[in-house]
Amino acid sequence: MRSHHVTLTRPALRAAALALFAAPLLAAAPAAAVEYDGNWQFTMSCTASGNQAAFTERFTAPVTQNAATRSRSGRTAQGLDESSRFNARIENGQMTATVERSRGNDRWSLRFAGPATSDTRFDLAGGIFSGDRQLRTCRLVAEAVSSAPGSLAATAPARAEAARQQLALAVAALAALEANAAAEIQALRTDLDLARFESVAMRAELDQRGAAIQALETRLRTAEGVATQAQAALTQAVATATAEIGQRDQRLAAAAGERTALQTRLTAAEAAVAPTQAQAQAQAQAAGTERTALQGRLTAAEAALAQAQSAATAERTALQGRLTAAEAAAAQLRTALETAQRELTEARAAQPPR
Repeated sequence: MRSHHVTLTRPALRAAALALFAAPLLAAAPAAAVEYDGNWQFTMSCTASGNQAAFTERFTAPVTQNAATRSRSGRTAQGLDESSRFNARIENGQMTATVERSRGNDRWSLRFAGPATSDTRFDLAGGIFSGDRQLRTCRLVAEAVSSAPGSLAATAPARAEAARQQLALAVAALAALEANAAAEIQALRTDLDLARFESVAMRAELDQRGAAIQALETRLRTAEGVATQAQAALTQAVATATAEIGQRDQRLAAAAGERTALQTRLTAAEAAVAPTQAQAQAQAQAAGTERTALQGRLTAAEAALAQAQSAATAERTALQGRLTAAEAAAAQLRTALETAQRELTEARAAQPPR
């Protein structure tokens, strides 16, 4: 299904087309420096005030570079010097004008401002001022008598023709946009029909899913019932196990009592064996004493043997005759040593193990 992000109504299409083709017209306007250049007629009129009657003055002045000036001077019938200086400036379609006047020692000014009502006319409002005080209400109308080449008035026919051509293009573009919009509307209607068809299919699928959900809910309720039964069975099993644990604790208590009795009997047996152990320890102590004595005798014998061997070696050369006797004594000493060693071995064998 296609996606449509923007939908334009017929008035919106017309406005878009006109805005599209108005931009080149605005861009084609002449430079602002000469847009109002030419000869202009100025009509200045002021209302009556007190004993001063209303009046209207007309004069012509050239506008160059969007500015106009005009000066005049003279002498009144009463012989007073009189002067008037007119200045006007046009900026952004707005004209401002001032007239500075004097007669003798009197000074006053006229000030005006107003917009362009067309390419060839300005309507300005203002008044006569003495300093900052307004004395009368006045109006100034500026109308183009002849326009300079390149000014808005001179280029108006060409711009109007260009505007007509652009408008024709805009109308053609509008027709194309309307045709595209009609095709888009038809496509949207087709998409809408498809969406409706899809919504019917989705509704059927939702109904099926709803039925499946109901079936699942039924199964859930059944499972909850089974779970309740299982919980009851578990509670019963816990109670049975608790009873069995109590019985096991009783058996353990009985076994603990029996162990205590056996421990008492073992202590009595150890007390009975204690005298026998003391006797064996006494015998072992006597054997140790005897061993010490034998070791002393062995040491003494070894010392005597050493003395004899030393004496025999010293006297070997001089007392060759006594060698036989010394060897006999040595043999006796060896015999004694062997006897002592044998007795030591027997004593060690007789010593009970520790």
